[in-house]
Amino acid sequence: MSHINNQTKNLYSIEFVQDLDEEASAAISGGLLFLFDKPNPQGDQVVLTGPDPNLDSFNNKASSYRITSNRNWYAYTGKNYTGTRYLLKAGTTGKFTGKANNNIESARPAY
Repeated sequence: MSHINNQTKNLYSIEFVQDLDEEASAAISGGLLFLFDKPNPQGDQVVLTGPDPNLDSFNNKASSYRITSNRNWYAYTGKNYTGTRYLLKAGTTGKFTGKANNNIESARPAY
């Protein structure tokens, strides 16, 4: 006969377990994509924690990026992940050049 302990515990009653805000959760699970309007990751920025089909007021402004995770991201020249797709490598910082410079309208993690 088995003597299994069927007692249940509330997850939050366990020491060191806590709720994470969206940004912290994204940083752990998929990371953050920072888009900047200047070529050397500086100036105005937008921070993406997950897929964004329309960068709204940051459309066509990105000149550089920084990824703070171990996951690649895709940046697109069209809304809703259309147009030319650019692979942004995990953990890198870089510039958008040529047709991509100031022409990014959506982005999402590479799953």
